[in-house]
Amino acid sequence: ANGMCYYAIVVNDGRVPGVDANPVMAVFWWRRCVELYKHVPSMYELAVALYTGEGVAEDETKAFHYFRQAANTGHAPAAYMLGDCLLDGVGCVRDRAEALDWLVTAAELGHRGARSRVMAVLERTDDADYGPFTDASRQTFSKDVPAVVDDDGEEEIHKWAGDDEPMDGSPKRPVSIERRFTIGGGSGNPVVLARRKTLVDESRNL
Repeated sequence: ANGMCYYAIVVNDGRVPGVDANPVMAVFWWRRCVELYKHVPSMYELAVALYTGEGVAEDETKAFHYFRQAANTGHAPAAYMLGDCLLDGVGCVRDRAEALDWLVTAAELGHRGARSRVMAVLERTDDADYGPFTDASRQTFSKDVPAVVDDDGEEEIHKWAGDDEPMDGSPKRPVSIERRFTIGGGSGNPVVLARRKTLVDESRNL
């Protein structure tokens, strides 16, 4: 199974001279490893492919599923990715508490990047620039906008569009902070895809 998985990695990246990159074939072999052997590194690689939409149609729900399966076995990169998916609600309902649990788990498994990620989430500094996509930046936005409770009792964060009242006296249009400032839009968005690839690279960096 290890040989099949690493062969797929080579095929995916075209790392060997004379071997063209073929992400579709790589996904085929990772699926085989998962189906036949429940091979954990292959679960992670398959999740990455589904997360980025490379070699297979993007499917955030399945990506989340495989990240969780691999993370449950103690796979540190998968635990890191699972935590980040939970922070942003990629393929799942956003759950900050569970996200932190998995990032802490990744850190305990030796993932150095997860430690700084946990600190960035827990120790927000007012007026610090955390970048447009981090959870800490959402906290910064949250302190400046009203909370709205929807019909299901879920708290949503909104910001009123525009600085002035409309000329006709109608109320301003609420704009969801989540939609505007989280990564949303899927891997078909070049900005989203670049961020997802960066997160994957971070997850591999033990």
